[in-house]
Amino acid sequence: MEGILSAKAVQEGLQTRCFGRPLSVHGVVDSTNDIARELAEHGAPEGAAVLAREQTGGRGRQGRGWVSPAGGLWLSVVLRPSLPADAWPLIGFAAGAGAAAAVEAATGAMILLKWPNDLMLHGRKVGGILVESARDVAILGIGINANVPLEVLPDGLRAEATTLLASLGRPVELAALARTVLYEVEQHYDLVHQNPDAVLEAWRARSFLTGRRVIVSGAQRIDGIAEGIDVSGALLVRTGSGVQPVRAADVSVREADPA
Repeated sequence: MEGILSAKAVQEGLQTRCFGRPLSVHGVVDSTNDIARELAEHGAPEGAAVLAREQTGGRGRQGRGWVSPAGGLWLSVVLRPSLPADAWPLIGFAAGAGAAAAVEAATGAMILLKWPNDLMLHGRKVGGILVESARDVAILGIGINANVPLEVLPDGLRAEATTLLASLGRPVELAALARTVLYEVEQHYDLVHQNPDAVLEAWRARSFLTGRRVIVSGAQRIDGIAEGIDVSGALLVRTGSGVQPVRAADVSVREADPA
């Protein structure tokens, strides 16, 4: 059934090297990232994954809450990267490109990526990525508004968020989506170790902001044209005084042009 997840259903036909091996599926949890972190602290191998049917304390960037009702795909994976410290930020970009490719493969929906970590469908947020690191471990969180009725989202989110169910007009098979996400994200994660330039190119090919006028809100306000990302993953914004790299900020499109 579209709305029911089980470890057996996800692992049947799973084609990953290590993602989802092992895999646990829970009902209602506070946060899959918290469960994955606890597993990592007890020695869980790279690729160990946690899925939940609902989260009550899901979170996004900068500690913001992430609404995670039943019907969505709420997934966390334990990572133990063999990477230099300056390459770790690419993990989030790899996960975004992989998750976007997975949703497209599973549903046919064209997914774009809004810097730094949002999955976009028809100009609205349909999913997101959160990477939380500590010492030699990273916990990768992926949230996708799959079979979530639009009316379930809080009023304040409906103008900027969407769901696969609302956009496609039909539910998706969650176990199949989970399998595809695990596979595609693993493929892109492996590329971080093997060919980081390919990760950046995959992300740039889906950039939602490139060529658009944006407003950057952070340590300083920047108004300019987004020109993609550099080799470190910083957003490049062209202003009257030149191109400025943005490494940590909130970014919005100034003009509501169509996706």
